[in-house]
Amino acid sequence: MPQVPLAFLESGRRGVVVKVRGRDEQRRHLENLGFVAGAPVGVASHVAGDLIVEVKGTRVALSREAALKVVVAAG
Repeated sequence: MPQVPLAFLESGRRGVVVKVRGRDEQRRHLENLGFVAGAPVGVASHVAGDLIVEVKGTRVALSREAALKVVVAAG
């Protein structure tokens, strides 16, 4: 499966988190939201460049900058 930043997935697409990049503080924040290796994620929608993402049964709003830090295996 190709690995891409979460920001590059189209609405309705799903993937699995491979890794979270960024500074320790950013990485920890994203991991606390549920973006951990092996977690399934889906993009509900793109809104003005930002994303609404489903992870661990919850919808989360992410800036494009944060979504670029999450690398997923697109399925």
